[in-house]
Amino acid sequence: MDSIADWIDAKPPRGKYTFTRDEAVAAFPRMSPDVLSTSLSREVKKGRIMIPQQGFYVIIPEEYKLRGVVPQAFYIDDLMRHLGRRYYVALLSAGSYHGAAHQAPMTFCVMTEPPSMRDKKTEKFATRYFYRSLIPMEYVEQRQTRTGSINVSGPELTAIDLVTYQERAGSITRAATVLAELVEKTDFGRLGPEFVKVAPVACFQRLGYILEEVLEEYAAADVVYGLLKAAGVRLQGAALKAGKDTAGAEWCSRWKIFVNETIEIDEL
Repeated sequence: MDSIADWIDAKPPRGKYTFTRDEAVAAFPRMSPDVLSTSLSREVKKGRIMIPQQGFYVIIPEEYKLRGVVPQAFYIDDLMRHLGRRYYVALLSAGSYHGAAHQAPMTFCVMTEPPSMRDKKTEKFATRYFYRSLIPMEYVEQRQTRTGSINVSGPELTAIDLVTYQERAGSITRAATVLAELVEKTDFGRLGPEFVKVAPVACFQRLGYILEEVLEEYAAADVVYGLLKAAGVRLQGAALKAGKDTAGAEWCSRWKIFVNETIEIDEL
């Protein structure tokens, strides 16, 4: 190739919409680092490529040129593979894949393993990273995209994540609102007691309480309760809203929950 621009143009016809700086260096071994940086910066200014992560570039297809940015689902799998990270699209973002679009997120949520990654926010897009010590891939689904596939938490993992990360995801009320749409896609009965290990027991207590007392999804709540019993865990008192005082809160004896927050589901 004669130029960086020509090299970039040759990729989309072959189904390639991402590349790394190392790949560019290998393609132009005689080009100095400064010239290479200047050439790539020129393509960014022209709106032909974007940089969601240092050293990683995304080619912007023609249909996204006016926006100047492509959806994160377009490149997240390539990015995480480049970084050597296991991951899945999570929380509100995952909920939208399962039809819970009422609370459509402005921020793209990604669950990965430590070490931490810096959230990415610009005027046109925002990506937020959440963390688990271990990604439970057995509860993650693959969804096809134009550029390949992405990992998305299954509906049950999405449900427990929404409760576990209630504050960072927005609030317990927002989590419950998404659960109201998501619950019909869940089937906790297909999961074994091992599923209880994906989150603290208190989070399953909160989930069960919301399913039963707020959403009136009694069958789903019973299955969650059954999973806890099958796992042999002992329920202890937990606050519905984590980190909030429980003084004077009502007590739910079945789920051993201090009801220290009023949940009012948004109109769907």
